[in-house]
Amino acid sequence: MRRIFTIVLIVSVILMLSSCARKPDGKVNDLFDMAVSANEALEIAKNSDVVVIEKSGCTSGQDVWDRFYARTQKGRADSVLCAHYYTLDKEHVSAELYEEEKDHYPVMYLFMLDFDGKEYSVTIRESSNPENESEETYQYLRYFTGKAPETALYDSYEYYVLTDDEDVTWDEIMKGYYSSDLSTPRYRHVTVCENFEGWKGN
Repeated sequence: MRRIFTIVLIVSVILMLSSCARKPDGKVNDLFDMAVSANEALEIAKNSDVVVIEKSGCTSGQDVWDRFYARTQKGRADSVLCAHYYTLDKEHVSAELYEEEKDHYPVMYLFMLDFDGKEYSVTIRESSNPENESEETYQYLRYFTGKAPETALYDSYEYYVLTDDEDVTWDEIMKGYYSSDLSTPRYRHVTVCENFEGWKGN
């Protein structure tokens, strides 16, 4: 009887631990807590459990993201760090804009994303700045996919977007974002992960 009780106890502990949130590893936490250049942050991120987003989409940590998304869609608490790395593409901006902005690139923004089982919180800061730029909470993590416009450098897209609206579409979000008409609904949102199929850029 004691042996059966022991086995049941061990199984219960294992189940309890497996249901707990998977926290980012030490390197992930170190990266979010340190102030480093964009290139230094990129190197650290690609050697850690960090989801790295570059202009062609996710270039590292796709499995980390997929695990986070799968867990949170089942209502299980979890955390993930997404690193958005931006460069200035001389071929796709005007010469004036390039000269004006070139010294500000590359730049990396870190998105620390947490889900507590009920809502999502995201803290954002630039890698070289120790101060957080924003801290917000959202109700939903939505997934959008579709074909790209003919002028795009990719064939199709995947966006993972934090929003408070369970039914809003990506087109509605973009219409509100770009419209100058004040009567057009605007939806609070933030894109935390993205992928582009058939990337044609450099």
